[in-house]
Amino acid sequence: MLLYIVRRTAQMLVVVLCVVTLVFLLLRLAAGDPARLMNAPDAPDDVVEATRVRLGLDEPIYVQYLYFLRDLFGGDLGQSFQGGYSVAQVVFAALPNTAMLAAVTVLVSTLVALALGIGAALTRGSWLDRAVQVYVAFAQSIPSFWLAVVLVLIFAVQLGWLPAVDFTGPTSFVLPVTTMAVALTPILIRTIRQSFIETLEQDYIRAARARGIAQRKVLLVHTLKVASLPLVTLIGLQSGMILAGSYVVENIFNWPGIGKLAVDALTSRNFPMVQGAVLVAAVAFVLVNFVVDLLYTTLDPRIRLRRAS
Repeated sequence: MLLYIVRRTAQMLVVVLCVVTLVFLLLRLAAGDPARLMNAPDAPDDVVEATRVRLGLDEPIYVQYLYFLRDLFGGDLGQSFQGGYSVAQVVFAALPNTAMLAAVTVLVSTLVALALGIGAALTRGSWLDRAVQVYVAFAQSIPSFWLAVVLVLIFAVQLGWLPAVDFTGPTSFVLPVTTMAVALTPILIRTIRQSFIETLEQDYIRAARARGIAQRKVLLVHTLKVASLPLVTLIGLQSGMILAGSYVVENIFNWPGIGKLAVDALTSRNFPMVQGAVLVAAVAFVLVNFVVDLLYTTLDPRIRLRRAS
């Protein structure tokens, strides 16, 4: 098990380094000069060049990359091009807001998926099963940005029930979480439904019923644990989609998270801030998958034995 953890940790470091390197290169190759954007439109060329030298953008790309790696391994994410703020402080100040949004989204999506998926599996072929499948098809076809705008127009602008933008309290979670949950629940519902149906048809479930064990105990003790294993893995795999979705949702709802920070920094060509935001997002993604992998190993002894061998 220890060898597996060491191997997975090494893989995570390689993935994070590759992601950060790719973002570094793409930012340097993208159109737009940060030094010119930081100065007035009519600023003289010598002023722009002085800004470029101060930011270290006059160096070759490979030299900038080596400086970046040196600072990164030293625990320094750099200074923002705008205002000179510490990138680490700004990014880690925004991280809890994105983490809260993602956690509430996963919790709501999981509860909804379990309720609808199990209900559809237990009543296969009924009107409930068909209604759930219609919802899944409908939710999969809705773009998140379009749904977010529609929700704002209806519940914030027209009805005035919920805040449209910014984080003002618990009610601020409703619209962004709904937007992201609608995108996440279809695949979770399909997985739970199919897994529950397959588990209910296993011989040990039939044997438990034949021994007269109560239906509730069969479902909660024998079926739910096994049927939920694919859901655990799927949530880990979908964490990337949750992070990507948060970039869209945070900008529409002006949510003060990493997604909003990264897009604002990208618009102003604030390279260190973009790199810091992407680095934290990449680390969060691989850590979530690592934890889910360990959790899956704990829940399913067969996986643990296979890896131990």
